[in-house]
Amino acid sequence: MTNSEIEIKAYIKDFESVLNFLKNNAKFKKKYFKKDIYYAREESIKKGNIKTSNCIRLRVEHGGYTFCSKDRTLIDGVEVNEEREIKVSKKKARFIINFLYKLQKYVEYVRKGKKGYAFIYKNALVEISRIKNLGDFIEIEFLNSDKSLENQVSELKSILKEIGIDENSIETKPYIELLSKR
Repeated sequence: MTNSEIEIKAYIKDFESVLNFLKNNAKFKKKYFKKDIYYAREESIKKGNIKTSNCIRLRVEHGGYTFCSKDRTLIDGVEVNEEREIKVSKKKARFIINFLYKLQKYVEYVRKGKKGYAFIYKNALVEISRIKNLGDFIEIEFLNSDKSLENQVSELKSILKEIGIDENSIETKPYIELLSKR
C-alpha cells in the first residue's frame, strides 16, 4: 500500500506537560511500543553512504510486522513522504529479510525503540514518544489529506504551537540518521 504522509517532528522538553495538554484537549487513540529495525545495503554501510530512500524499515508493533520504504522530501521543516508498506506474518518477515540479504546484501543497520501515546487532535495524528537513546519527540501528521501541501504545512506548525512547542524544536533529520550517530 502507498501512502502520502505530511509530518512534522520536534523535540519535547517537558513530556508530562505535552501529555497533559493532549489528554485534556485531544481524543486518546492508543498507547504503543514500536520496535523498528532499519536495513541497508552492506556496502553502503561500509562506505558510510546511507541514503534513507534506500533503507527498509521493519516495524514490530502489537505482534504485527510491517515493512516500509520511503521517498522523503522536506518543505519548510516538514517531511513529505511517499511510503510503501506491506504487512506480513512473522514467518514471512524472516523470509523477506533473508531474501533481501541474498538478493541485495541488506543487513541490519540501526534499531529504534519507541514508546508513547497517540491522539487525534484537529484531524491530525499526534504521537508523543520516548525514543531510546534519542529522547522525547512529538510527531504530528496528516495522511492522504486533500488540502494543499502549503495548507497542511501551515496547519502542522500551528498545531505544534498550540501544543506549546516552539518551531526551534523541529528536527528535520530522519531518526535513522540521528541513531546512526550514536
